[in-house]
Amino acid sequence: MVTIIGISGVGGSGKTTLVEALGKVLKATTVLWDDYDPLSQGPDDYIAWYENSRDCNDWKYDALAETLSSLKHGKTVFCPATRRELAPTEYVIFDAPLGRKHEATGQWIDLLVFLDTPPDIALARRIIRDYHASKGSEDKDIVEELEHYLAKARPVYMESYNGKEECDLLLDGSLSLEMLESQVLGCLRSSR
Repeated sequence: MVTIIGISGVGGSGKTTLVEALGKVLKATTVLWDDYDPLSQGPDDYIAWYENSRDCNDWKYDALAETLSSLKHGKTVFCPATRRELAPTEYVIFDAPLGRKHEATGQWIDLLVFLDTPPDIALARRIIRDYHASKGSEDKDIVEELEHYLAKARPVYMESYNGKEECDLLLDGSLSLEMLESQVLGCLRSSR
C-alpha cells in the first residue's frame, strides 16, 4: 500500500527541503508541485484571485492529479514535464502547497503535514532563494519585491496559513531540518 504524505505551508516554509530530506531517509518517491507548472494552469494575478475567488481549485493541475492517482494505485509513471520516473514506493512525499484545499490532488493525501513557519522567516527564505535563483540573469530588485509584498501581496501570502488546523501534523517550520524530519518519522512510527 502506498501512503502519500503531503507537505504544505507558505512559500519559503521549507516544503521542498523537507520533501527532499524525507525522500532520502525513507527511500521514497518525491513529487514536486512546481515540476507540473509548465503543464498546468493557475490564476495569472494572485491579488485578483485573492480578491475575487480564493478557491484553490482554480489551479488546474490535472497531470499532477493523474500522477498521484497512478502512484496511489501502485503504477509507475513518468513526470510528463521532467520525464523523471516515479515509482510507487511505500511512501510518496508530495510537495503540496495547497494541501487538501486543492481537491484534485488533495484527495490522494493520506497524511498532511503543515509547516507553520513564522511569516518573517518564510519571507526571508523566499527572498534569499529568489535572489540566488536570479544570479546570472537580471537581478530582482529586493526592495521593490518587499514594497509589493507590503502594499498588496501580504494578504494573499497570509491566506496560506488558513486551514492549517485541518492538517494531520502541524510542525514549527522554524525548527531545524533534522528536527522536522524526526517529528515526521515519529508520527509515521506511531501510526503503524
